[in-house]
Parts: sequence; structure tokens; C-alpha cells
Amino acid sequence: MFMTDKSCSRIARQENTPAGSRLVAARWLIAGALVIAEASAFSPAHAETKPVFTPAETARLELSGPVDEFVQAVVENWLLRVPRDNPAILTMFADRDQRPYRNLLPWSGEFAGKYLTCLSQVLRLSDDTRLEELGGDFVEQLVSLQAENGYLGPFPESCQLTGVNAEGGRTWDAWGHYHVMVGLLLWYDRTGDEKALACASRIGDLFCEKFQSADEKISSIGSAEMNQAVVHSLAMLFTRTGEPRYRDLANEIVLDFSAPNAGNYLEAGLEGLEFYQIPKPRWESLHSLMGMAELYWNGGNKDYRDVFEHFWWSIVKLDRHNNGGFSSGERAHGDPYHPGPIETCCTVAWMAMSVEMLKMSGDSRVADELELSTLNQALATHAPSGEWSTYNTPMDGRRIPSTIDIAFQVRPGSEGLNCCSVNAARMFGMISDWALMRDRGGLVLNWYGPSKFAEEVNGQTVTITQDTTYPRDGSVKVRIDLQEPSRFGLKLRIPHWSAKTQVSVNGERMAVEPGAYLEIDREWNSGDVIDVGLDMSLRCWTGQKAYDGKASIYRGPLLMAYEETNSAAVDFSETWQAYGHFRAAAEKGASVSIAFQGETLEWRGFYMDDAGKAKVTVDGKEVAVVDQYGPKRDRPFEWKLDGLGPGKHVARIEVLAEQATDSKGCWINVQDLKSTADIPPLDASTLSKCVVKPSRPGFLLLEVGGGETATVQLRDYATVGQGGASYFSWLPAVGLPETPFSSDNPSRTSTISP
Repeated sequence: MFMTDKSCSRIARQENTPAGSRLVAARWLIAGALVIAEASAFSPAHAETKPVFTPAETARLELSGPVDEFVQAVVENWLLRVPRDNPAILTMFADRDQRPYRNLLPWSGEFAGKYLTCLSQVLRLSDDTRLEELGGDFVEQLVSLQAENGYLGPFPESCQLTGVNAEGGRTWDAWGHYHVMVGLLLWYDRTGDEKALACASRIGDLFCEKFQSADEKISSIGSAEMNQAVVHSLAMLFTRTGEPRYRDLANEIVLDFSAPNAGNYLEAGLEGLEFYQIPKPRWESLHSLMGMAELYWNGGNKDYRDVFEHFWWSIVKLDRHNNGGFSSGERAHGDPYHPGPIETCCTVAWMAMSVEMLKMSGDSRVADELELSTLNQALATHAPSGEWSTYNTPMDGRRIPSTIDIAFQVRPGSEGLNCCSVNAARMFGMISDWALMRDRGGLVLNWYGPSKFAEEVNGQTVTITQDTTYPRDGSVKVRIDLQEPSRFGLKLRIPHWSAKTQVSVNGERMAVEPGAYLEIDREWNSGDVIDVGLDMSLRCWTGQKAYDGKASIYRGPLLMAYEETNSAAVDFSETWQAYGHFRAAAEKGASVSIAFQGETLEWRGFYMDDAGKAKVTVDGKEVAVVDQYGPKRDRPFEWKLDGLGPGKHVARIEVLAEQATDSKGCWINVQDLKSTADIPPLDASTLSKCVVKPSRPGFLLLEVGGGETATVQLRDYATVGQGGASYFSWLPAVGLPETPFSSDNPSRTSTISP
């Protein structure tokens, strides 16, 4: 058993508290499980704690409408093109031992696995034979590149699973294998391809031989919150094979979470710490948490479940943004108003964690969260053409292709690949996990929207067809068709935000409760119709902190946003370098300028220990000299100038190449440079005058105000910002009600119009 001096002393201090007692008990349970597993054969009857819900994996899922248009565009213009346009996604494995070695990113080995995961999941929504054939060919090539010892990464033999590359730089090699394993296992689930399962098993064997019951733990190779994610794929592999040593190593990794350089997830969760307070609050940690959920289903340790659910609710409360996105600058801060970049990979991980939470809890509010993320952040992440996706999809700002925003990841032969581009399509693929699910009584319908689902129930095919334009409006007609009358349960999700939902079955009204499932257990006949009327009243989330004096407006599940008609033009001089979520320059005279409409200018970035000073001019006049130096790196920096007067303005930030005495450099950085939404403040009176219109592209348009108040046009957040236009989802507001977070109302919204 692995336990550091630090973790031992922490336990000694806490074992007299309830949390400490549970922690000690949890450790003994894990250790005991490892001993028992060595002494006895695997027994499925004693090893599984069943999920409440499971994905309807054999179902045929057909979407239509705007969401399906996005899905098919991603298939046509991204998924089908990736291997052809980016051959290094596979050749990096083929030539890993050839000199000169490739100049790889620490995480380059993840690209193939993330892509295969997306392909496997989207295939369930597309059923495109071209995509299935491409997937089969991709897997065949990938499997052929596995080394004899099971290694399937891009680093040379001397560097494999060591945490360092040939030049001494760090690697996330175990993390890359984690994603390859997940992709292979999901492909196996979809197709039954035994080659994929065998390949994943050989990777599992390699990890067991290197790390199981050995002095060397995965934390010892560094980048622990990334590399320990293999706990999840090992647990998944155990679920499919029943091989005890995969589960045993996964449990050992849970113990390794308490290493000094790791996230301490189990202990921190049992202590009740919020997710942002743990040692490793980055998004990668969510994958290790999902490993604990998978282990719970294969061992029954309730502490795993408690910790997983605790952190899920912590993120909803403190780090899930108004658009359904997660993270600020790639980590949690305990602040849903934090204006830092919302990285695509972070939201993908959050949605994947939410799928596991829905399986574990059977809680309809979790499905509400998945809908929020899908209909807002997932769509907003993608260009309607499907050709590109973003690195950062902010609450306010612009949408920039990830190949530009994180161009430092570009490598020869993989110009279109980066951590986000290979991952983004999973946001759509996961619809297949939660749209239609099963429980012990029958089916669970979470997805509302034009669609046709078919699944086997009681030995026959049950087809569920939805006739609706939802989420444009709240009227949903659900038709049930089957060959013979059959009795089974059908659960309908009633969103927590729909205060006045109406449901009838063949004209007979049903009593419903928001934030719960309506279970209809009856004998179904072909042609039965369920009419669902969801409450689409406007709702508001009143902002705080960085968005004090502003509010987010929702109609149904859709976040609304204001798009500038004359978007601000931002121009960086040539010497600025892109660092993912910001740009920086240190050369004297380097500048960035913005032409904008409005009375306010906002400059956001980060205090840095190597930052310097810059001169700010507006309309040709110097208004300030700004110093971005801070003794601690990455603290949010904000500079704001009000009262500029109406009309057009031009602002310029110029690097002075001067620095404070204690600074290590004279860098200036810009995360965002923008004006605020140039619209009158919204209140209940103006919002009550809204007119709803369909919008193409997108879902809908709201015309707010009128009469003595200027009309403001709001569009669905999912499709604003095309072509680089600036947009705002936090809007000037006065007099709107404030609603605190609660588990009954996780959206923090209040109804503001009938």
C-alpha cells in the first residue's frame, strides 16, 4: 500500500473526526479489497453496484433540426477528414523510435484516442457507413502500431511512461494512453471489435506490470492530475473483462491520489472541501473522479460515490458558468462569474462527468445540466460548417478557431490537431449517452427536440417520435409506436426551470413536479400520444462580482445574448505571441489597438511576475500607464475605463519595455480587450414586452423593449458571434430579482415575464 508521510500525518490529525473516521475506513476498505481480490476469483454478483440509469446502447437515435445540422456538419467537415488531413495522428506512433525525434507536445499521444472517442460516440447519432468504415480502418492502423510490451504512445523506448522525453521535457504519457484506451473501449462497445478490446487490455497489462504493487507509482512520473486519469480507463477495462488486476491497480491509484504532487481527491472530498480548494483543481482531475465512479459500480465503496457526487455539486454551484461551460483558465476558481477562458476540453470533461452523475443518481437536474451545456456551450464551440471549433468559448467576447488561439500546438502533419479540436465533437457524441436511457422499469426520455428513437423493450421495438420545434417553443408531441401492446415505464424529464409544465397522455392530464421525472407506467398501444407543454417564460440569473449590475436572460434552456452590429476590431502588431488563453509581447513599441462603439473599455489579462508597463491611449490621448506586475503569476488582471461618451473610439495599448524593480521581465499580456454591450439596461418592464421570432441560423430571436425604449435584439447564445463578431451574454440590467443557488434551482434563475 502506498501512503506518504504527509498523508499519514493528515490522517492522524483527522481520524477522531467523522470525516477522518470515514477516511481511515475508506483506506482499509480499499486495502482489504485488494487482499480479497488476490485470494479469490472475480465474482460479478459481489462486485457490482448497478447504475440507476444506463445509456440505451442498442437504441437507434435520429435527430433532426438545428442540432442535427451541427452534428452532420461536424461529421462531414471534421471527423471524416481528420486522418487524411492530419496523418501525424497515427504516424507519430509509427516513427516514435526514429531519429531525429519528433518535437511533440506533452499530450500529443492523446489525439488519436480523443478522436476515436468522438467518432465512436457520434457514430450512434449519425449511423454514417463512411464514418464506420473510417473508424474500422483507423482502429486497425492504430492497433498495428502497438509495441510488443503493450506501449501505444509517441515517445521513444527510453522515455516510455517515464514522464520525460528525450530532451528532458515533461510528458503526459499515461494520460495519452488513458485516452487511447477509452477510444478503443468505446469502439469495442459500438462494434464488438475484439482487436480493440485486446489492444486496450495489452495497455492495461503494461500498466499493471510497471506500476502494480511496486515502489514506482504513477504519481512518480509527474503531471499527476493528468497521468492518474488512467484510473478511469483501467476501471472501464475491468468492467468489460472482469480481470481483477485492472481493478486492483485502479484502487492503488486511488491511494496514490494522496501523493504530494497529486489531487488528494478522496481525502479532500471526505473532508468536504470544494473542488476549487483541492490541490489540483484543473479540469483533467475530472477524469480521475470518473474513475472513482466506475470503481464504485465495480466494488461498492460508498465513499467513492459520496466524493464523486460532492464534487459534482461543488462544480455546479461554484464553477459552472451561465452557458453550461466549466472552468476559468483551465481550472476551477470557486467563482461562476470568473471571466477567464472557458476551454473546450474542460466543458467536455464536465459533460462526461455529468453523464456519469446521471447514471449514478437518476436525478433529472443532472440531465438539465447536460441540456444546458449541449444547447448552449456545445453548439457555440463549433462553427456551423463543422470545419473548426474553439479553444475558448467565453460568456462575453469572440469565438476564434482553436488552430489560431492555441497555434503553439501546430506540428507538421497535424496542423489541424490540438487538445480541443480532437475533443470537441464529443459534446455532440455524448447526446447518445443521455438522450434516451434505461432503468429497471423501462425507458427514460431526457432529450426534447425533433427526433426519432427506437429501442427494444419486452422483446419488441418501441419507437418514440417527437414532433416539435423545441427549444424554439415548449410544445412537444411524443408519439409511441410498437408492434403489440406492452406494459413498461416511461420517465419524462420535467426541467427544474419549467414551473408550469403541462403533460397529458391521450388527452388525460397528469400531475407533474418541476425538477423531477414524471413516471408513466402503463400498457402502451401503438399511436399513444404524450403532449408536453414546457414553461418558456423568460428567466434571469442576476450577476455578481465581475458581472455586478448585469444579468443573463434565458428562454427555456436557451441562454440569450446580444451581438454587436458593428463589432469592435482588435489589431495586434506582429510581435505578439499566442499562449492559448492570452497573447503577450515584451518588445518596446509592440501594440494592440481596438476600434469600438460605447462608453466603456475593458482590458483583461493576468498579473505576472515577469510583467511590465504599458501606455494606454484613447482617441490619440494618453489616459494611463498600466503595470501588470504581480508577485504571483496568473492572478486575474482587469483595467477599466468608463465615461468615454457615445460614438466610435479607438484605443491603443503600447508596450513600454519598462518594469517594476521586482519584476523578472517587461511582458504585457492581453486576454480580452473589449467594450461593454452598448444597450440600455434591461428591467422587468422592458423584458415583458419581448417578441419571440424564429431565427436562422440558430433557434430564436427576442426583440425586447419598444415604444419609448429602444428595441434590443437578443439571439440564442449558441449561434451568435459567427464571423468573429463580439457578443455579450451578461447584459446591463436593473431591478431584476436575485435568486441564490440551491439544489432545487441550480440555474439560479427567477421568472421575469409571463
